[in-house]
Amino acid sequence: MANSAEFFARIVHNLHVEIIKHTQASKEQYKIRADLYKYHDALNVEDYFIIQIKLEWCPLETNHKL
Repeated sequence: MANSAEFFARIVHNLHVEIIKHTQASKEQYKIRADLYKYHDALNVEDYFIIQIKLEWCPLETNHKL
């Protein structure tokens, strides 16, 4: 009886190790694919951009000049 329990525990442990390996490989491939679509662009001194600040986003303790 003990041998079959140890055998079953070993099978479950090996399955757990394989699942962890598969999950890690899947995460790495997902990161590689996701990094291809990231948009990295640096702003230059001459660039113009618009920002929008709403009063609700500012904490109440700050001095509001909006």
